[in-house]
Amino acid sequence: MPKIDHATPCRQFLQPGEALWEARDYHEYPNLPFLPAHLRAPRRRPPRAKGLLGKLSDILDKASQPSGGAIASQPSGGAVTSRPSESRLLDNRLLDNPVTRVAGNVAEGLNEAQENIEDALDDATQRMMYGKTMEGSWTSMAGRFHVQVTNAGGEPRHQALTDRRLFVLTDQATGWRGREPELEVAVQIQLSNIAELRPRPRMTFPRGRFDLVFVDGSWLALCCSFQEDMEAMVTAFHGR
Repeated sequence: MPKIDHATPCRQFLQPGEALWEARDYHEYPNLPFLPAHLRAPRRRPPRAKGLLGKLSDILDKASQPSGGAIASQPSGGAVTSRPSESRLLDNRLLDNPVTRVAGNVAEGLNEAQENIEDALDDATQRMMYGKTMEGSWTSMAGRFHVQVTNAGGEPRHQALTDRRLFVLTDQATGWRGREPELEVAVQIQLSNIAELRPRPRMTFPRGRFDLVFVDGSWLALCCSFQEDMEAMVTAFHGR
């Protein structure tokens, strides 16, 4: 299988006089923290198709909207009356019964407890497999780096190390249709803000993990698809 060229796409984004040291694939490491809702940028939505596809989309949008108001029925006399909704057919005395409410609260509490236990077990399994993946708050250098990569959208493709910075490129040409890559710089960090690229190969896949350690003490797990690619990035940084 021929090796993918990551250097050529990255050279297009070099600044005047900037030297490319290493360019490898960018593989998003599993189990990275989810961004809080207030830090997520709105998703980029492509313009709506015109013509028949656009009209079909409008029809589907209207069809998916819930209908408001009660359902009208017409008795034999001709007058239109409102049919009671299904929710009104429930026996309110049963819903208001204290015993029923207590039983419902207990059942809800048991369901929540089971979900919490399952979430805790899942978190423990993920941490055992992948280890801790970020250190620092969302305002730290690592947090801001992760926020920018996530909000860039697209598909992360390349990461490059130069004599000035480390940057990540994402491909915005996503979807089922094959298109020419539309690369953008998702995030960049000056070398002066990087304390270390710390190799962290593990026994589980993928083994190309390394930690991007910032000068403020925060760090974030980055990854290549293969260990040799990770080692090339680390060697380029420490051999400068």
